[in-house]
Amino acid sequence: MTTRVLAVALLAALVGCRPSSRHVDEALAPAQVAAPAPAPTAAPTATSTATPTATPTATPTPTPTAAAPPVPAPPPVRFAFAIEPAAKTPLSPAAETVVDPASTFQVELAPRLADARIVLVDAAEAHVAAKDVRELAATTRLSLAPEAPLTPGSRYLLRIDGAAVREMHGADGRTFAPIGFPVLVAGTPPPPEPKAPPRKRRRR
Repeated sequence: MTTRVLAVALLAALVGCRPSSRHVDEALAPAQVAAPAPAPTAAPTATSTATPTATPTATPTPTPTAAAPPVPAPPPVRFAFAIEPAAKTPLSPAAETVVDPASTFQVELAPRLADARIVLVDAAEAHVAAKDVRELAATTRLSLAPEAPLTPGSRYLLRIDGAAVREMHGADGRTFAPIGFPVLVAGTPPPPEPKAPPRKRRRR
């Protein structure tokens, strides 16, 4: 019995002196390092791709064109005559009238035109020397008498226009364009004047 007690005591002593395997296992086990927490992933920000807006091109505004003033019409003509030695021949602005070389002329316009005048021009637009008369009443009567007979076979234009400017003006403010009556003088054109012979140079 004493032997059994000794054996139990020895066994208990051996068991008490045995190192704890727990401490050895913990010492031998690699230290558990806490894994770093994953960095928070930034939520993808919605990138707004701005679509370039086309810049509106300014459309040029058309400049209003000023309306051209209306072209004035000739004044109404009550009558127009070439007063020849034997008769009166009506004149027309649309056709050439054959007249006598000794003719005088008379035109009456329906409106009263204080600035109207009457002239006779040749083919070169040169004024023919003449006496002219203007009579104003409710109408305008213009008379012209050339100072010399007209050249036979020549063409002239009896023209009614403004004394100061080309157009004529009525008392009511209306404007009238000039009017012309083409005439051809009856007869055969005179022969051209002979040219003077060239002067001879004197010998020195």
